[in-house]
Amino acid sequence: MYDNRLGALVLAAQELLPAEPSDLTGILVAEDQRAALTRLLPDAHSSELTSWLCMMIEPARVQFWAQRLDKLEQEADVHLLLAHDPEYPARLLSCWDRPPLLFIDGRLQTSDSAVAIVGSRAAGEEALRTSFDLGQRVAAAGIDVVSGLAAGVDTAAHEGALSAGGQTVAVMGTGIERVFPEENRKLARRIAREGALVSQFAPDAPRTSTTFLKRNNVIAGLADVSVVIDGQPRSGSRHQSEQAARYERQVLLWAPTLYGQVWAQDAVGRGEAVFVSEFEEVLAAVGAGN
Repeated sequence: MYDNRLGALVLAAQELLPAEPSDLTGILVAEDQRAALTRLLPDAHSSELTSWLCMMIEPARVQFWAQRLDKLEQEADVHLLLAHDPEYPARLLSCWDRPPLLFIDGRLQTSDSAVAIVGSRAAGEEALRTSFDLGQRVAAAGIDVVSGLAAGVDTAAHEGALSAGGQTVAVMGTGIERVFPEENRKLARRIAREGALVSQFAPDAPRTSTTFLKRNNVIAGLADVSVVIDGQPRSGSRHQSEQAARYERQVLLWAPTLYGQVWAQDAVGRGEAVFVSEFEEVLAAVGAGN
């Protein structure tokens, strides 16, 4: 059993935050601040935010979230992972804007290396074949495949990883109880059985334009290397690649589909990404090449 009381406190606190959820992460990873929040009793060493949350958190909201967490754990086998937990993914924890909590459906057993594969929802047949084959090759090499459960490239990458019997992680832009798009509900169940669904949002939270941007940050943070198969100038794929570069992670752009994109050429020119055209180049980037 996980510490649902502290989880409930964190969820109640997250409802009150004046700004970014990562402000709460800072409280959780600092033992003295976390202890004060747990007691709802600040002391002389408590930060301004910790003291304010202790004063503002309503016991009724803590009770509400404790009941919700118990129900999720018992009925759906979903549990909450907090930023200070040893099981919280180390790659994500090292990011400055890591979320304070992750809902997990499945088993998030991250391997030594992880590759994010992202691209367009409206990808062409060539891009979809590439995504499936790359997901399959990466997973067969014992490397985690991370993507976003969206239609198109994400779906193909997850299915490729599953076909190889590998670990795939789907980072959701909705709450863990919602699947978008609806047609990926069966795929989501397979991923939960053989990998993990991950969400940083309240369990039944709907999708919004900003939840998908936040989701992209977690995809980038969970991976050592991000591979962008295709994407337009104003796309989630480009946003994810830029976030990965800000985390100082490797960004690989699939040349057969992206070489003609000005934004991709600019990213390579700035040294934020490199073009690749062979699967072996991706495997070599994570030390799995021949």
